[in-house]
Amino acid sequence: MSSRAGTTGKQSSALRMTIKSFSHYCGCKKSKLPFFLYAYCLMSNHVHLLIERQADAIGRIMHRLLTGYSQYYNRRYQKVGHLLQGRHKAILCQSETYLAELVRYIHLNPMRAKMVSKPEDYEYSSHRQYLGLAAAEMVDVDPVLRHFGARKEIARKEFRRFVMVGIKQGHRNEFYLADEGQILGSEEFVEAMIHRLGQTPRRGKDIYRSANPGTTFDAAALVQAVAKNYGVTREKICSRGKNMRLMRAKEAMILVGRRLGATVKELSDLVNISISGVSRRHDNARRRVQEDEAFKLATNQIEQEYHRITNSK
Repeated sequence: MSSRAGTTGKQSSALRMTIKSFSHYCGCKKSKLPFFLYAYCLMSNHVHLLIERQADAIGRIMHRLLTGYSQYYNRRYQKVGHLLQGRHKAILCQSETYLAELVRYIHLNPMRAKMVSKPEDYEYSSHRQYLGLAAAEMVDVDPVLRHFGARKEIARKEFRRFVMVGIKQGHRNEFYLADEGQILGSEEFVEAMIHRLGQTPRRGKDIYRSANPGTTFDAAALVQAVAKNYGVTREKICSRGKNMRLMRAKEAMILVGRRLGATVKELSDLVNISISGVSRRHDNARRRVQEDEAFKLATNQIEQEYHRITNSK
């Protein structure tokens, strides 16, 4: 979520003063109004915060944090007038699926604005804390880093690589659809949130819409195509095995299967993974196909082999 902040005078000096006071104030508020802060980035005229609520509503947290900070800042530095303008904008997201992506996107803001050549060169974001270049005093880095390795040194290295890969992605429009009530997450998460919040219209791109609605999906042909490409047996694909090669094969099968019109339920039965697990694997595969050329090639080859098999029947 973001809120706009006006700046006057020398921006670097103002930002340095702001980040110090903001860090102090945010740390104080975290102890009184508990929430998780996964990332932040103070830009010249707005701030990005990635927050997960605990007990209090996100609206109350943002009000106490931003309004209270404005008052604190004006008192501390003998300023008058508005520091922030406009209401904060927020999206609801599934943390396990989008948490690392959102952290990466926030940390890359200064590079997209051409303010620095590397994200760690920007001292007004939490990226340096993730890399161990600054103390993680108020930022909860562990829930993100644990996905990149059991040892912190390895996790930081892999996280940095993950962030740098995201540079070529550019602007992500789905992260800016707050005014449309956007919900980011798996199919089950989105539907569950819609049910809990009431029948709110779901707008924006539906990432689970079949690329080929109305076509007949041939499960046996897909299994055969995946088995040939990855050199694994049908029995292995349909088992609960979790070695790396097998999981890559299953992710490729899920991604290609969705392209070919298979439902989440059909794929769940096929690869012996829960429906929510299939949705998570589909999200992982969608990200991987953008970052891993070998995986992208494998999925294309599987789809071509699938069509060869079905056309020969």
